[in-house]
Amino acid sequence: MLLTSVGALNFVIDPLWYRRGNRLTGVNVPFNERLTKTNRLLNSDIQKYDCLIFGSSRLTLLDTKALKKNNCFNYAFAAGTAEEFAEYAKFAKEQGVNPQKVYVGIDAFNFKFTIDDKNMAFKEEVEVPEPQPMYQSYLFSIDSLKFSINTLIGRFPLERAYNKYFKGTVLELSYDYNPKFVTKKSQEKCDFSRINSYKQIRETFPNAEIIGYVAPVSPWEKFNQSYAQGLLDCQLQGIHESSRHFNETYDFSYPSRVTKNTNYTYDGSHYYPYVHERIARILEGENSQFGIRVNQVSLQEYQELHRSKLKTFVEQQGKGHLW
Repeated sequence: MLLTSVGALNFVIDPLWYRRGNRLTGVNVPFNERLTKTNRLLNSDIQKYDCLIFGSSRLTLLDTKALKKNNCFNYAFAAGTAEEFAEYAKFAKEQGVNPQKVYVGIDAFNFKFTIDDKNMAFKEEVEVPEPQPMYQSYLFSIDSLKFSINTLIGRFPLERAYNKYFKGTVLELSYDYNPKFVTKKSQEKCDFSRINSYKQIRETFPNAEIIGYVAPVSPWEKFNQSYAQGLLDCQLQGIHESSRHFNETYDFSYPSRVTKNTNYTYDGSHYYPYVHERIARILEGENSQFGIRVNQVSLQEYQELHRSKLKTFVEQQGKGHLW
């Protein structure tokens, strides 16, 4: 009876997305996106996908339905890095995905060398979690039962979740984004190891149109995590050099009317799905003044554009002395 009860709850909540997800409340919690996204891919009609999306948690909020020209599978996951995207791209190809278009998230933190943050350190070896049969891996698992119970009681690890259609959503939050400037210096430096990983994605899909996507971040985030730490120019260099391996790369991370609006983001790093929906139209060719087309400017122009817009923003906030 105990095993039956555990199995029944895990079957209905489906916390690792082996089947149709949570059929009780419709909220699918990202406990392990690397595994759950892989489960979703393997348990769907792979041949229908002519488009892949790779990225960090920022791109999990990009709805595939917003990209009208292709049938995309969103393979983005929390703290995703370029070497992981390269390996997951190979895995998807091995499963039979032959995309016409590939969207690849490029985050500035991919070029940040850090010792203390093991999650963001370059991974020499990446393994895609290949799911075991449902009854072996999780149906009668106590760990999965914990996930199911946490789903029912609303104890979620992130501010993000997925609805019953597996569209990325933001949970109802009890706080607002209240940014501030932080001028703490760091001893960190840039590392360009991951540029080669972006190149590997091109090598995996030589015939696909590959679009780089630098997701929006708030100007406070840009100042605190890049400029104040002395990393802005070299991180932009990493993005610019990575873009050479793609057909086109769009950067939406500079200070703009969108990124300066604190109502559009819950933490300065993740913007609400409707912002990504607007960007999706630009990625598919809509004319807009929002976004830098990185491939069309020199590195010096690219760096100067970011610096000037960030400097103007800091001065408008009455914090010119920080610059």
